[in-house]
Amino acid sequence: MSKHNKIKEQGDQKLITLVEKLQNEIALQNGLDQNTLDMSDDNLVASKILRAKYTFLYDEARYRHTRFSGITNAITQ
Repeated sequence: MSKHNKIKEQGDQKLITLVEKLQNEIALQNGLDQNTLDMSDDNLVASKILRAKYTFLYDEARYRHTRFSGITNAITQ
């Protein structure tokens, strides 16, 4: 394995980890949002920022043609 491929693989793994972490945070937040009657402005802004981060990293992973062979495939959903 060349040095370039090894570095790309490490970067891809970091990217996948971040995407999965954000997916979990969004799922948790969706559960909390359903139980909240009146969302504060701070919560709405935090939710939009979280979704923007996820979208950016997800798109970056797709652009890089990131491969993931774990149990949950965050990139190809």
